[in-house]
Amino acid sequence: MPPVPRGGSTVVAATWAVAGVVHLLIALRGDGAGAVLGFALAAVALVGAAALLVDPRPELLVVAAVAGVVGVAAFALPLILPLLGIGGPATDPLDAWRIGAFVVDALTVRLAAFTLRRAGRARA
Repeated sequence: MPPVPRGGSTVVAATWAVAGVVHLLIALRGDGAGAVLGFALAAVALVGAAALLVDPRPELLVVAAVAGVVGVAAFALPLILPLLGIGGPATDPLDAWRIGAFVVDALTVRLAAFTLRRAGRARA
């Protein structure tokens, strides 16, 4: 595996940690399956960000990207599925915390992909 640039992995770890904190706050305010998913995303993000700071490995960047995609889907699916006739309407589609989690998750995915691409170019 190619070495991961230290600066890029630090930025990914920081955005991933922010995403973890936001998901934790959302989970503390929620209930049911949304809270469980929020706690799971928060745990993965906070542990993964710490691991990425200690030992920047490409596998951790892939986990960051996948967790970010799950976070983006957790925001988008409750808005899209009712439009297709599946389930009820979203409780609060304009919740600032959920929008913030969406933005930070999307940023984490983009930064992880960029850092992985940069590591691949350094190897060549």
